[in-house]
Amino acid sequence: MKPTGSIMSPERVMLWLLAGVTIASIATWLLQDSVFDAAVTFSILSVLVAMIWGATHYEKTIQLSGMKGGGILNILAFIIVTAGLTYWCIYFYDFPLVGSIIGSIGTNAYIWWTFGMLEPGTPSA
Repeated sequence: MKPTGSIMSPERVMLWLLAGVTIASIATWLLQDSVFDAAVTFSILSVLVAMIWGATHYEKTIQLSGMKGGGILNILAFIIVTAGLTYWCIYFYDFPLVGSIIGSIGTNAYIWWTFGMLEPGTPSA
């Protein structure tokens, strides 16, 4: 029996979210008259949408990234290294707090993913 009502597929929801991100970015450009602010808005909102999608589809995210589950120690190490890099960026380079956090998370995620792909063994994807 088919459910009544309109249930959208995850792909369709993602398209609507990305359309909203694009509209918000264009509105930022028009209201603030700054292409740079629009690009930053697009980048930040796209990362947030990707993080939310990745969190809600954890198994598929792990499969598509090619990494195996790292366990609690890997997660704790990631958080500690991110906190350390954030502190380092603020203390030594006087970066703003939000930029340091976003930059640290992005940098560590890239390094962790690269290291995970270089591990010997069979890929999980």
